[in-house]
Amino acid sequence: MAAKYKVSVPQLAIRYDWQLGTVVLPKTVNPEHMKTNAELDFEILDDDMATLKQVKPLNYGSASVDPVFGGKLKSYDGQTGSENK
Repeated sequence: MAAKYKVSVPQLAIRYDWQLGTVVLPKTVNPEHMKTNAELDFEILDDDMATLKQVKPLNYGSASVDPVFGGKLKSYDGQTGSENK
């Protein structure tokens, strides 16, 4: 889908989150990545947003929980990560 919009996969992911109304904080120390991450002058069409919303998250076990967040989070399968108990 990124190729359809002529953007990178990270750009598509950032734009998707942004269109959902979430706060997006991409992490990189690479100046080139910082530049491309900010180039979001495209809009994901409604049909493509619907397709992306249907993507099933993968369960990465304890890595499914955001390691930066200090509170309790639930992994994608609804289980609290073991490091957050």
